[in-house]
Amino acid sequence: MRRFLLLLSLVVLSAAVTAQQPQQPPAQPAPAGQQPGVTFRAETNFVEVHAIVTDQKTGAFVGNLTQADFEIYEDGRLQAPIVFSLVDVPIERPFTPANASAPVEPDVRATTRNFDGRIYVLIMDDLHTYVTRTNNVREIAKRFIDQYLGVNDLAAVIFTSGRQESGQELTNNRALLKAAIDRLQGLKLPSAGAERLAIHLRESGFQDSSGDEQQGQANRSPEGLQRAQSIRDPYDEQRAFNARRAFDAIQNVSRWLADVQGRRKALLLFSEGFDYDIYQPFWIARNSDLIITEAREAVAAAQRANVNVYGIDPRGMSTFPELVDISGRSDYPQLEYGNFRGQLRELLLAQESLISLSEETGGLAIVNSGDLAGGLGRIVLDNSRYYLLGYYSDSTKWSRNKFLNIEVKVKRPGVEVRARKGYLPPDARAIERAREADVEAGTSPALRAALSKPVPVGELPLRAFAGPLRSADNKGQVLISVEIDGSGLKYQERNGRFAESVEVSIVAADERARVQGGDRQTFNLNLMPETRERVNRSGVRLISQVTVPPGRYQIRIGAQEATGGAVGTLPYDVEVPDYARTPFSMSGLFITSSVSGAVPTGSTETDWNGLLPAPPVATRTFSPGETLTWFAEVYDNSTDQPHAVNYTSTIADARDGRTIVQARDNRVVQRRGQGHGFTTDYPLRDLKPGMYVLRVEAAATMGNHVARREVLFEVK
Repeated sequence: MRRFLLLLSLVVLSAAVTAQQPQQPPAQPAPAGQQPGVTFRAETNFVEVHAIVTDQKTGAFVGNLTQADFEIYEDGRLQAPIVFSLVDVPIERPFTPANASAPVEPDVRATTRNFDGRIYVLIMDDLHTYVTRTNNVREIAKRFIDQYLGVNDLAAVIFTSGRQESGQELTNNRALLKAAIDRLQGLKLPSAGAERLAIHLRESGFQDSSGDEQQGQANRSPEGLQRAQSIRDPYDEQRAFNARRAFDAIQNVSRWLADVQGRRKALLLFSEGFDYDIYQPFWIARNSDLIITEAREAVAAAQRANVNVYGIDPRGMSTFPELVDISGRSDYPQLEYGNFRGQLRELLLAQESLISLSEETGGLAIVNSGDLAGGLGRIVLDNSRYYLLGYYSDSTKWSRNKFLNIEVKVKRPGVEVRARKGYLPPDARAIERAREADVEAGTSPALRAALSKPVPVGELPLRAFAGPLRSADNKGQVLISVEIDGSGLKYQERNGRFAESVEVSIVAADERARVQGGDRQTFNLNLMPETRERVNRSGVRLISQVTVPPGRYQIRIGAQEATGGAVGTLPYDVEVPDYARTPFSMSGLFITSSVSGAVPTGSTETDWNGLLPAPPVATRTFSPGETLTWFAEVYDNSTDQPHAVNYTSTIADARDGRTIVQARDNRVVQRRGQGHGFTTDYPLRDLKPGMYVLRVEAAATMGNHVARREVLFEVK
């Protein structure tokens, strides 16, 4: 779990860079009903609180409060909020084309503003999910992604067992998130009570078939039951290790999200609860103190980072009949660790951990609920409507490892308030050590800090497209087109010309957060006034090519303009197939336009010249006067026998599914591993304004192999 997500090692460095900045003047509160219009700083003594206020009778959110209605106390001392806003984030549903069962995943990522969506981290607690309930948990988690993930939201998937290669970085790509969820496999240990019962039976030598009634009575006696309860759990060490791993996951996620401000952060913990009984005597439960410490540290990290934990027990109402069934099979109805009462005690202890984690961090627990869907919906509402308050704490009153209590009060009667209960102040010495490490690194501090943030930065608007290709050595590469909004460039005027420099950094990290490739370029502009006006309208483009091994990657793309220092970052998820071993595969779908060449383009040595007549574009909005050209390449390793590959390219109206145009072509494959490209041009003059789906499909005449790509684009 130490390298939980991409560039996690840079998070502390990022905090150090911003923490050393001087405090800014207090920001003015945004009017109620508007999004926060404040600029958040990472000063170590700035405290952010999210308050959910509901009507006591109806449970409905109360959305007409003002700053004067709130009071915030820190350790009993009244604070003066300098930030106040009502956050009301709408849920933007993705567009689903006609005749499609699901939305088309966008192949272009853009950041045109600072991130203002919801953040969900799904912790799949495989260590505390019973194997027979694996599919149930998968379906519940995928239902959340399908029904509640908005267009501007980000979600991640991790596993408490630490299988980083199975998880998924923060993304908006539903297909990738659901694929990660499908990799869940429950690993929960057998019930401690059942194991104690088995040992008790084995050590007593009692068997139903023996007919030894006297021995049976002895085992049913109070002395026999006491001996059974004093037996140490054979899985004690492993059970303790699993609980610690789960708390470690919560702590690492919280630390990673600490740099995200002005936005509620939800940690959805899909778990059956931690089944280590900390209430047993220390000679039986030897790891109790260690687990209690780990739990406190996890809660403290979540409270410090303002992360809200939502414990979700996927068993719902099905638990009771399962326990009744266990009780019915028990040979010892009065044995605490062998029957319904013992199993119920274990259940309550496990659910207690979920409830405590949720309540202490300002979230809520969904346990013993027959309406899991309704509970998931409540989580979304929690993260869509709330009051944001912020104040500067008096750091002179801090002491190391002293928890600071937070109490939010509302003067209006008849309402309830839910907010985090406090926090532990940050370690100033650790921040100073991180600051020194960053100075020694000697790289662009602002861009590094921005790239390390969990969410995109939109000070400098940009968009990007990344498509995989087979490289010359039969391995993989990614061709990347980055387009930067010209209006974000500030320039310096020198001798009648306008100079600007843009630094672009690209880092490709695999599913284990290991950097496998990257690129860093500087784009220098020295423009005449009339050229500057054109660049302001068109922007600038940079083409990059990164060679990587086959695998899943998140590519972090960052740009910074020199004059004003504005920064833009975005993540891009891409999968590079193993082109040498995959029987039948297709490259990315590369698109250019007849006006693409008018955008100033810088590039290193790339392959686009051999694929398209102009650089690939990172936009999917076109005018009727443009002509589109698209390219895809197919790699066929299916057979050594000569055969044909048929290509079909279709543009369909996304509103009614009607096919507008269709082009066909074919290629003959003479040998295994041969690649063939397919290029098509189409003028958009006959298309009415609206949304369209471009679909490119390749089908082999032998082996029934099919590969396809779909792109959603708009004509305005």
